[in-house]
Amino acid sequence: MASGTYTWETMKKMHNPRVFATPLVYEGNIFVIGGCDQLGAPLDTFEYYETAKRKWHNLPNMETKRAAPAAQIVGDKIVAIGGVGETQAPVDAVEVYDIKAKKWFKKESLTEPLQGVSSIVKDNQILVMGGMSDDSNPKDHLWSYDVENNKWKALPSMPTPRYASAAFEINNKLYVIGGRQGKLPCLAFEVFDFATSKWTQLPDIPSKRVFPNYVKAGTCIVSVGGLKQPAFEGFSQACEVFDTAAENAQWKIGTNMPTKRGDFAIGVVGGKVICAGGLGSQGKPLQTVEAYDLGSDTWTEIKSSPTTHCSCAFTMHNDRLFVIGGLSLGGPSSSMEALSFKPDR
Repeated sequence: MASGTYTWETMKKMHNPRVFATPLVYEGNIFVIGGCDQLGAPLDTFEYYETAKRKWHNLPNMETKRAAPAAQIVGDKIVAIGGVGETQAPVDAVEVYDIKAKKWFKKESLTEPLQGVSSIVKDNQILVMGGMSDDSNPKDHLWSYDVENNKWKALPSMPTPRYASAAFEINNKLYVIGGRQGKLPCLAFEVFDFATSKWTQLPDIPSKRVFPNYVKAGTCIVSVGGLKQPAFEGFSQACEVFDTAAENAQWKIGTNMPTKRGDFAIGVVGGKVICAGGLGSQGKPLQTVEAYDLGSDTWTEIKSSPTTHCSCAFTMHNDRLFVIGGLSLGGPSSSMEALSFKPDR
């Protein structure tokens, strides 16, 4: 792995401090949808950071106030699906923001209110999976949504119902990992083959945790951190790696992350898995940042983030990890910071 320097850049602050917001990148600009304010009330606020002018702009509010909606971009349309509404219950609202027209349009609702749905974009369709309804039961749905025609289509259901899982497309297959069933962690790991339209169950996640994070690094899926179960055992340092390209692939137990934490930001910068901030064993948001090298199975502490973060929005753009808002030591944050890597010459 090339040596080099990790650097944080601090951008201007958002107009609206928030936790549990959803970020998206469109033509190099960063859009942030919904979230919760300092009282825990869901927001309808919508803004974007114009990278060329280094400036935040407020955009028209969504019709539905919500935290943690699933959101994707198809063409020049942003789609917000489900989430947690004003009564702290799931919502069924589907809204589309036309970036060119600068307007929100309400679309056909979900068949039931759902929070914690996972989503990816595949062939200009949004695939939506799982979720939890207001009866607290996890769902096994797999749907595709045609944005242009406002049509939902049911696909073969997941073997395991769950919400708040992670989803990745690798080599024309959809991998769905982890999540929750009620308050309990779901250890299921399943793959849907688009060529055959069939699900296959893969080996379960080795350790039982809620609030871990997952990231795709090449053909590998890396599972890191979280809160152990039962919760009195505290936060986890677990690092587990599954190489989807390996024959008869099994989980590899990696070297523990140095810092016990959950609810952090994760991405791949400079070829290494980055874990930034989160909630630590003292019950406070962290600034600690650590990098994991898959090749050598080693962790390195790198420069701390400028502010503390947990429950933040985060996204990758141009090989940089953007960390947005979240809970800081002073309450909900409006900060945005980006981590980049510059190799040595």
